[in-house]
Amino acid sequence: MERASGLTAVETDLRARLGIPADARRVLIFGETSHWDPNWLFTSEQYFRLRIRRILEAVIDELEAEPRRVFSVESLFFFRMFWERVPALRDRARALINRGQLRLTGSGITTPDTLIPDTEAILRDYLHGQEWLRVHGMTPEPRIAYLPDDFGHSPALPSVLHALGFEQAGITRIDGMYFVGTDLRSRRRFPLPGSSAELLLEKLRSLDFVWRGPDGAEVLCHWNAFTYFQGDMLAHRGIIRWMGLPLRMSWRTARHVARRIRGFVGQLEPLARTPYMFCPIGCDFIGPIPRLVELLDRYNGLQYPENGVWAVNAAMDDYLDLVACHRDALPELELDPNPYWMGFYASRPETKYRTNRTTCKLELAEKLAVRREGPPDGVQQTIRAAWDLVVVSNHHDFITGTSPDRVFHKEQRPLLREAESHADRALGAVCCEQCGDAAPSGDSLPDWRREGSRIELSTDHYRAVLDEGAGGCLVELWVGQHQMLAGPANDLAAHYDTGGLWRMGHEYLGGQFRERDRASLRPARLEARERPDGLEIRVESVLCGRPVVRWMWFDARSPIIRMRLVGSAATRRTITCRFPTTISAPGLVMDVPGGFVERPASKLYEPTFWPARTFAHMEHAPAEHGSGLAVFMGGPACVGITAAGVLEWVALRNVHREWAYGVFPLLAHPATGHDPEVHHFEYAVWFTRSGDFRDNRLPSQARRLMRGIWLPERARRLCDRAEDVVSTDDERVMVTTVKRADRGEGIIVRLQSFAPPGEDLQIRLRFGGARVRTAHLCDARERDLAGLPVEGRAAVVPVRRALTTVRLS
Repeated sequence: MERASGLTAVETDLRARLGIPADARRVLIFGETSHWDPNWLFTSEQYFRLRIRRILEAVIDELEAEPRRVFSVESLFFFRMFWERVPALRDRARALINRGQLRLTGSGITTPDTLIPDTEAILRDYLHGQEWLRVHGMTPEPRIAYLPDDFGHSPALPSVLHALGFEQAGITRIDGMYFVGTDLRSRRRFPLPGSSAELLLEKLRSLDFVWRGPDGAEVLCHWNAFTYFQGDMLAHRGIIRWMGLPLRMSWRTARHVARRIRGFVGQLEPLARTPYMFCPIGCDFIGPIPRLVELLDRYNGLQYPENGVWAVNAAMDDYLDLVACHRDALPELELDPNPYWMGFYASRPETKYRTNRTTCKLELAEKLAVRREGPPDGVQQTIRAAWDLVVVSNHHDFITGTSPDRVFHKEQRPLLREAESHADRALGAVCCEQCGDAAPSGDSLPDWRREGSRIELSTDHYRAVLDEGAGGCLVELWVGQHQMLAGPANDLAAHYDTGGLWRMGHEYLGGQFRERDRASLRPARLEARERPDGLEIRVESVLCGRPVVRWMWFDARSPIIRMRLVGSAATRRTITCRFPTTISAPGLVMDVPGGFVERPASKLYEPTFWPARTFAHMEHAPAEHGSGLAVFMGGPACVGITAAGVLEWVALRNVHREWAYGVFPLLAHPATGHDPEVHHFEYAVWFTRSGDFRDNRLPSQARRLMRGIWLPERARRLCDRAEDVVSTDDERVMVTTVKRADRGEGIIVRLQSFAPPGEDLQIRLRFGGARVRTAHLCDARERDLAGLPVEGRAAVVPVRRALTTVRLS
């Protein structure tokens, strides 16, 4: 691209710092890193022994040999291990980080998945990494979050990053793109029609864009359309540089390097709206290219006078700083880069529900612990130890369930159990101090009777009928005079699924995803039992030859019906729970990390499943003219509208490996998994009144319901007391987190708003019965941004985004 005008002062200074000539019309920036997954194909100990130590030792040597060179570190998990185990190199590594040669493209312990973890767990990932750096004398506070290998991203990622104080983002995997080794379809079939990749490649023709979240938060983003290791073979010949395997050979001739650079420019230039192009180097566990700056200097001396392309080594944040000088030339858009893959939303459900449960326990323990007088004690240390483990589980090959069996059983499951054990000890300590007795209040038992194979019940909210002959499903559910069901509901469907840990069978050429069995096709056994908190119904049935048990709890005081599934899936089976309704809805509204989003019934695949955090709402169209159906999920978040009016979600999944046509394995997905164990999947449904998710207060309903599912009984009795620790005067703003500060003094309070986009709020924040002395607006890395006024006993807080963090004293 020709540069349209003279350089600004900022751009001139940036070019001078990077050694780019002022007259360079096109600039190719090579950003070098090495992508490190803590526990994917191997355990973290094996990765460190096989690759990490030697890579970082080589990086330190290369950076010291070439002072203009930059090598980026995406996350701190392995760097922290290196720091602890190789103390002799600490001073050299710290010096390189503090002068920006060993560049941090994020402050996270991991590069977290941003679809499945709790929002707070993602925020803690980046906070804990930043604090570890600060404590050990490393001063950089990155402005960029680089997530090169996540399998799609939350459409509210800009909101999460804005809350953390990040201004830039780098991503790779988005829906509809081509990625080598993942499909038998040719590259020419991509990008897929209707995808985010098609939008950026063919309609907008830009790899750089301003990404706007649902709440209006923005980050400047770059997409690696040609993988995160596009430039790896700059000075090599062969197949690929990966894990140090002998699949390539060094080839450093001037002719070869020039030919490679011509190829990269040919790919990138048509998609560059600025004079700058970014070529990433950094496949999994590769070492640095020897004397990279020397290679590029030789290229510039020989080729730049002829073709006008200047090549330089820098980091992605340097690149985006240059691009920002041309921000007006970039498209601005809200982007939902999903579904990239759908199977991992429900693979290895234990990784999902155990982290959800542990996070819920920790959030309650933290709220109760701030009531304790004095300095941090053993409870605080236990809470911190649990969070340190939880954030490791955020990783995009951990909570996603995409590691092989031996890694899951040897490292991941023990880590999850240890994290929950810490959380239980902390919660037990604060509960023993503060717990009081309470009993269920009010008449919770619905009117009910049994007639033959049917159980009929009624409350002020609905009338329902269950039938043994229809597999124990709900066959009628009336809200007022309206029958809400169009077929047996709470039905289970078993699908033959040739997919693997990442994808369902219908997501790639040669795969299959077909229904094979339904619970409603054969009789089941119904048992009813009256309890102090309502009517409990147990449904025993068989699916694909395996016993499954469904539980339902009907509470006359609530319109929400709680449910549980206990069972296992046979090999190559995905089991879904199905609710056919009379609702007409074009799509779903759901919560995602960082906010709330509306999604269509289908995109790219039939059926389409979406990742949700805790709820999804199918609203009648138009919403004000009829009821909707909300489903609350306590485990894997994988939900979709699979046919007109049918809401369906994945409950169990036991797949092995992706095979095409039953013969060809997909080479990019080598991990295999088996999950024949019995799992329990918690969920609940509610036929909502007219209105959208805000009118029905679904965020707070979901929070209350999940709390009831995950917490032990005595802890649940403390929840109302915990909610009173810090309170707001606006019901559209929830207090999600109350904790002692990791950085600085005081109490950190996290707020989540579900007000409509663009609606700025001003709330009063109160700390129990105490007087707030001072208050500061800060980011989620606990860096103070501005003082806040205190009126009376409350802090006055502006709430302009989905996530707001405040420091109180």
